[in-house]
Amino acid sequence: MRLALTIMLVLLSLPAFGRHSPPNFFRATHDSVRIENERADRLGLPRYLTRADMLAAEADGRLVSIADTSPRLPKERRYALPATVAFITRLAAEFEEVTGDRLTVDSAIRPADVQKRLRRTNRNAAPSDGDRASSHERGTTVDVSRRMSREETRWLVTRLMYYRATGRILVIQERACFHIFVGGTDVTT
Repeated sequence: MRLALTIMLVLLSLPAFGRHSPPNFFRATHDSVRIENERADRLGLPRYLTRADMLAAEADGRLVSIADTSPRLPKERRYALPATVAFITRLAAEFEEVTGDRLTVDSAIRPADVQKRLRRTNRNAAPSDGDRASSHERGTTVDVSRRMSREETRWLVTRLMYYRATGRILVIQERACFHIFVGGTDVTT
């Protein structure tokens, strides 16, 4: 908890970003996605390989709907694990309370067959299998749009640093989004 408090104090003491982009506190490494998969494996979370697998999980409640998603996100992929949805709902409520704006989820569940197609057109996309497969296949991960003001970005970065320091999430800052993996010591509150 002291680490989280220290991080919050350091981030709050940073000057405003001004005309410059905020620093990337969440750089991806070669092992970032592998670490997400190791956590998911420890939690016993399976991969959803096909749309049929995903639909079955939606039907029996293993995957639940996310409220604020991009209208471009296909309706059948606006789902995640209950703990992931609870976390993003709480984060979105905190964000809205402080900023008056809403967070937008650009991506959520993505079965392996969809990930495989995405990889053909996006060379930066994670593979659909192996230890570096996309954690979107598990319902643990959402991408939150970075389309927001610098002040909103600063607040969100600070809050994500806190949740990462407490072990609740892993975060990768991508060009257009924050890739947030939910799965840690306390993912329900």
